[in-house]
Amino acid sequence: MSRRFRKSAWLAVSLLVLVSLVLTACGTPEQPTEEPAQEPTAVPTEAPTEPEEDEEPTEVVEPTQEPTPEPTEPPEPKSVTLTSTEGDPESLNPLYAYSWISELVFDLTLLPLWNIDNDGEYHMELATELPTVDNGLISEDNTVVTIPLREDAVWSDGEPVTADDAVFTYEMYMDEANGVASRYPWDTYVDEVKAVDDHTLEIQLTESYPDWSTSLFVGISRIVPEHILGPVYEEEGTLDNAEWNQMPSVSNGQYTLTEYQSASHLIFEANDTYWRGRPNLDMFYLRLVEDRAAQLAALESGESDIGSYIVGSEVPKLEEMGNMEIHQAANGYQVTMYLNIDPETAHTAMTNPDVRRALALAIDRQLIVDELYNGLYEVPATYWHGTQYQAPELEAYPYDPEEAKTLLDEAGWNDDNGDGVREKDGEDLVLRYVYISGDETTDTMVVTMQQMLADVGIKMEIQGGTSEVLWASYEESGPLAIGEYELTHWSDGMWYYPSPDTSYFLCDQIPSEDNPWGYNWFGICDPQLDELFKEQAVTMDRERRTELFHEISRLMYEQTLIIPIRMDPDVWAVNERLTGVEFSGIDPLMYAYQWDVAQ
Repeated sequence: MSRRFRKSAWLAVSLLVLVSLVLTACGTPEQPTEEPAQEPTAVPTEAPTEPEEDEEPTEVVEPTQEPTPEPTEPPEPKSVTLTSTEGDPESLNPLYAYSWISELVFDLTLLPLWNIDNDGEYHMELATELPTVDNGLISEDNTVVTIPLREDAVWSDGEPVTADDAVFTYEMYMDEANGVASRYPWDTYVDEVKAVDDHTLEIQLTESYPDWSTSLFVGISRIVPEHILGPVYEEEGTLDNAEWNQMPSVSNGQYTLTEYQSASHLIFEANDTYWRGRPNLDMFYLRLVEDRAAQLAALESGESDIGSYIVGSEVPKLEEMGNMEIHQAANGYQVTMYLNIDPETAHTAMTNPDVRRALALAIDRQLIVDELYNGLYEVPATYWHGTQYQAPELEAYPYDPEEAKTLLDEAGWNDDNGDGVREKDGEDLVLRYVYISGDETTDTMVVTMQQMLADVGIKMEIQGGTSEVLWASYEESGPLAIGEYELTHWSDGMWYYPSPDTSYFLCDQIPSEDNPWGYNWFGICDPQLDELFKEQAVTMDRERRTELFHEISRLMYEQTLIIPIRMDPDVWAVNERLTGVEFSGIDPLMYAYQWDVAQ
């Protein structure tokens, strides 16, 4: 019997007993003991006796009974559905994962030491404090980092999260029996990870490594449960085949995974043991859809509340729906035009900084953003745009075709024969633009830039291709790696954002037969730039490191070593029925615990 039914039955019985007592009291008057009993006076039953003239009529009070309350249904679980076109996670174990879709799952289920918001601020999760030299948690020689851990963090099965879990995770990364996604930077910068006690972790670095706070046990690198995976490793000698990799049985984050159907969906339930408290939403659905058209259809029909990786061309359709809001989260990525300035492989004009500046001035990047991307993006000034690491006085190169013509004239590139293409010393100013083609908007952007350069006398030859061909390695004679281009573009950003570091622009990263895996496909080699990059790479003090990147950004801007085209933030479409929705470009779903639905 339900509690609601028992309460109603008790009320009914109580009323019956009460009525019975009243009737018993009225029907059995008390008998006198001394006087003889008198016959009761008969009371007419057909009509009441008329009252005397001065007598007030007696009001007849009908007995009342409280109505039995109607049964109520339990409230519907509060839920949200987020769609993604990224396909299945390659693994749900962070040791084997590398994709954005896997990181979404980890944001919901596995805690990092801390999350990082769009402003680069640290939000503590498993750790209670960010180590610095000032607070004594980083040694004076910058090689020992001590991290205090929360004592109230537990796995969803009630087991505490301890420093031993972190040590186990590190050991699993480093064990060659596990075919992990990558051992970097553990194998390069970490000498040892040890538990001082249950809730104190110590990381011993091989050298000063300022990016430890954005790459170790944060981002996609999360701590895994030793009490679950330790026995698997002991039995099998590897974690490669652990069931936990595809269906984790415990979590320590905001939600726990309860169902996973490949190419369809993942279902998460609110975790009662999350240290911040149970999230507002009871259920979180991650829906895997085939393509962008399917995502838009799901948003329009109401089958999905949130769409991911929204592009500018989709904004008008979303605005037509009338119930969608656009959210942006800076992620450090931007679409950048990279320039081949290597004198051994590129057009001779590309070695001249004035010619490179003329290229930047000849392209109306704001028009491209407005017309092709519905004004969704910002035009950046440098590779570090929107962060503290860009020199504050720098602004995006303006659109100034007349100044571009002047620079080209002064550099000796003139159209003497009147064919519309500038030449110098018998060589036409014809530049190869090699890029991954096939996307309609991107293809239109490249053709638009081709026309803009033609307007100042530069001929641009377009060579489209696939990523498999164009991004092939130096050893495989990939056209970008071996320098068979002058101009290209792709979306890329800082490594371990919000770390500003990258090795793209270092002399020793230019690929060659002796160094086929070098990342510097651009032929950039500036001794001053190299020295600045090398100093920042060992500078733990954030203020000094910021100053160094101000110098780096100024130098690259003045030399026009790259031409940023547009920012490429994470863009989300969010149904207005949701409240408290906020994203981070670094840890996208870090705030999911505060999301709710409008009443």
